[in-house]
Amino acid sequence: MTKKRRTSHMSQQGIIDISTRTRKSISKSRRSSAVEEKPPSRRTSLAAAISLLSLPSFMEPTHHSSSQIVSALDGYALYKVKVDRSSRKLDCFFGETTPVDVCVNEIIKEGLKAMLESKVPLCYFLYHLLDEFSSENLFFFLDVSDFENQFKKKTIDDQILMAQNIFDKYISTSANFEINLEDRVKRDIITNFSKLDSSITQHIFDEAKTSTYILLEGSFIRFLHTQAYKDMITNCGELTIHYSDQATYLGLNYLVEYLQSQQDTLITYNESSHTFSKTLLSLNLQHYETVKLAIQDFIKSTFHIDYLSKKASWSSTNFEIIKLSKELNKKKNGRK
Repeated sequence: MTKKRRTSHMSQQGIIDISTRTRKSISKSRRSSAVEEKPPSRRTSLAAAISLLSLPSFMEPTHHSSSQIVSALDGYALYKVKVDRSSRKLDCFFGETTPVDVCVNEIIKEGLKAMLESKVPLCYFLYHLLDEFSSENLFFFLDVSDFENQFKKKTIDDQILMAQNIFDKYISTSANFEINLEDRVKRDIITNFSKLDSSITQHIFDEAKTSTYILLEGSFIRFLHTQAYKDMITNCGELTIHYSDQATYLGLNYLVEYLQSQQDTLITYNESSHTFSKTLLSLNLQHYETVKLAIQDFIKSTFHIDYLSKKASWSSTNFEIIKLSKELNKKKNGRK
């Protein structure tokens, strides 16, 4: 039996609405369209997860080559190209090198890759790394970046020498700043160095650099919750790209404060009369000297100044450390 058309009441404009559907059919269709699919059960979700983990991208072993790894440095490399291009445009506009730094707001937005391209803000991040005993990751990353930038400008002998210095400083088992690498990555680098010749490339440290970048990302996340991060924002401002001398010195003073705290610790150890304390003091003094030289090199290469020698309070305290070092060496020679 077919339903007849039912005319509605005439509206005020005189238009008659014709409907072919009853109120009951409309409500029934609305109910059917409003019905949603049931969420998958726990068993279905577990099966989907297992099938996902069985895909090749999840099941590949960790010993594949670097070309098969999605490098964590890709984003940093693209960002570095953008920064270099902007810097060249500014130099062309002003006709000279412009002392432009990365603003804090850019670091908040872009994260670690912007921090690594900065100068003054990087001092605060280095302080945090020194405080959590992972500064070797940043020093290695910066030295490898410099090696890659200078590679094509150097002779073959200089290329090998630069690579050997990085290896001795960060990768060798006797390195002062030995970085934490997977055994496979370390073995590959050692193998490459055992047959160093004219075939050396600027990508010899790529996997090691990627590993340290990942470690730096973890350190950067922790840095965001420290007092040093808050002080960086306060002292630098969020939108400044040309930091004043005062802002620069505040950042450098952060590094000086760290060295001074290490000096105080060494002097405290020296006041102890225990034999074990003297041995511990000798080891800590050696570590202190290594870190001090690394910080000096960082300041000179980044800011082109010898800031530590200009610091009066630093020089007076450093004299005590030099005196302490001479006393320890004299005792060692006496025992011999």
